[in-house]
Amino acid sequence: MTAEDGIHQCVHCHTSGVTETYTYCPNCGAIVCSSHTKTERLEGEPVCTGCAVTERFALKTKYFYDEENLEAFREEYAAMPIHEKVMENKLLTAGGGVVTAVLLLLGILALGGVI
Repeated sequence: MTAEDGIHQCVHCHTSGVTETYTYCPNCGAIVCSSHTKTERLEGEPVCTGCAVTERFALKTKYFYDEENLEAFREEYAAMPIHEKVMENKLLTAGGGVVTAVLLLLGILALGGVI
């Protein structure tokens, strides 16, 4: 949720000005710039990087309001099939797709006698 309250300064980096987008963190009450705002993984709401609880899943850092949300996501993550776990990191998924495509292309070229 982005709110306009006349404050145009990030509490973390002190970036200021009206050209930046500032977000209110409902978890700690801070006003933060876009570089200090992440999406809370379990609830999908903004959380500032200053108060967020973090943990890596599928090689990507996820942000949570508190330990309770982190624990709830750990349980959800443990129950996920492997393909859903991989989807937690879009970059990893895209990289895997590119590697698979290259290997497939090399296999087809090798079978065709080109290489």
